[in-house]
Amino acid sequence: MRRRGVLVAVAICLLSPGAYGQSSTPSTESFRIEWVRRPGWMRPGVDGYLYNDSRWRVTNVRVRAQVVDDSGSVLREATVSVFGNAVPGVRTFFVLPPLKEAESYQLKVMSFDLISQEALPAQQQGP
Repeated sequence: MRRRGVLVAVAICLLSPGAYGQSSTPSTESFRIEWVRRPGWMRPGVDGYLYNDSRWRVTNVRVRAQVVDDSGSVLREATVSVFGNAVPGVRTFFVLPPLKEAESYQLKVMSFDLISQEALPAQQQGP
């Protein structure tokens, strides 16, 4: 009887969705992107920043960059690469082509490759 109780307890622990044991892989929605035009005294261009909100270190991140006008119509589209690894909780820099005055970007992560799952920081780990 005691053995059955232990087996039930182990099964509950294995099947319960706890943050400590989760290893779900990130999706394209696991990333946030910001962009900013460079100041006039710099070479023309747009700087992009990728924020990795997952627990996975990723690489080969590809971003779809759609240039839109004030009405939201897509004028042109390109795919840009984020060089290096995108580490969880760290901002990763990438470069976008310059924009005309009335244009803006709509950016979305299209693909990436997983490297490894990162450990939780010490203050967030369970006992």
